[in-house]
Amino acid sequence: MFYTAAYLQQRKDCKGWRGFLDYKDADGKRRKKSKTMSATGKRAASAELEEWRAQMEAEHERELKEGPKVPPVSSIPVSQYVDDMVTSLANSKAIEASTVSGYRTTAGYIREAFSNVTMGELTPEQVRDWEAGLIGRGLSSSTVGKAHRLLKQAFKYAVNSRALTWNPVDAVKPPKRTKKHTGINALDKAGRTLILSKLDGMGLTPVTVAARIALFTGLREAEICGLQWRDVDPSSSVLWVRRSIGTGEGGTYLKLAKTDKARDVALPKSLAALLVSWRERQTERFRAIGAILGEDSYIIGDPVGYYRPGRLSKDWTALSRALEVRGTEGRLVTFHDLRHTWATMYLAAGGDVKTAASNLGHANAAMTLNIYASADPDAKRRAAVIVEENMRDSSLDVLSFTGTNGPE
Repeated sequence: MFYTAAYLQQRKDCKGWRGFLDYKDADGKRRKKSKTMSATGKRAASAELEEWRAQMEAEHERELKEGPKVPPVSSIPVSQYVDDMVTSLANSKAIEASTVSGYRTTAGYIREAFSNVTMGELTPEQVRDWEAGLIGRGLSSSTVGKAHRLLKQAFKYAVNSRALTWNPVDAVKPPKRTKKHTGINALDKAGRTLILSKLDGMGLTPVTVAARIALFTGLREAEICGLQWRDVDPSSSVLWVRRSIGTGEGGTYLKLAKTDKARDVALPKSLAALLVSWRERQTERFRAIGAILGEDSYIIGDPVGYYRPGRLSKDWTALSRALEVRGTEGRLVTFHDLRHTWATMYLAAGGDVKTAASNLGHANAAMTLNIYASADPDAKRRAAVIVEENMRDSSLDVLSFTGTNGPE
């Protein structure tokens, strides 16, 4: 027999039975198929199970003779359908390799719960119980939300393909996102002065150069790693962000910048001068090992190629511990905190939001405001002083409102 075992399990609601058939796949791995029995009594359910087993054995014999029949989507296990969808998206290059890696991780939660549930069997109640269980295990609302959206996307694809008539995940609200209590750990004025003085006392290295680029431009570490010498024009004080370094299942790879379009960033004079010195240093280092520094060489790379973002983050973490410089939240400064520092400093100094959004590579100014509008503690303190000084100043005009006419 192909199906090595057949057995029943009572449903959780005690209102029926599920039948299971064990078998081994082509690789010798143990698998199982399941089906909800229509009979409610155990004896009748057992008879129904044996009938189903006989049907499945006959189907297996037919497949051996005629070849396998493509099953309808409704009979495919949910986990298998999700895995197949992710593989299809990856093969078609419809999503970034880094996104594929994230999907694979998220699909693991779906696989844990729904390997024995078919696309046609899944109910909203099962989805709710699953998500509640993930939250109960201590997973963040963000992680559970990603799993919810991936499952919903798979069923949406099946419905749009007319393989299913409805999407059970549509009837389930994703978990409410809880905000993290950790704030933006940017450097205040004293912190900026301290870290720059310490960097000034160090030689030029890929890490210290990258740190200065982040502090003076607000670029992401993956974008800094993707910068080539053809992207910088010190004489015009312009830096072009044209590419980034992504991280996927197979390692790192080149990709377009975050918003899928190149953007220009103004270079402060001190950073432009530093890059000129760094290029001279890099030219000498390349020449010493028989290599040529060209326009397509990476600014913080070596003759082999670019500096990996993961390595940059790790190397900066080691340097940050040695420097012992902490941000406004009291934590050691991460490389990404240097980007936060540029944004909070620029906006607090009166810089316009659109320019900030452009430098940061945000899709729109609203995103920048949502992240940084209240991130600067010095700005908050100044707001309190302004209110205190002006609250009783009778010379200030006050907007008056009525219940119907709005501001006058």
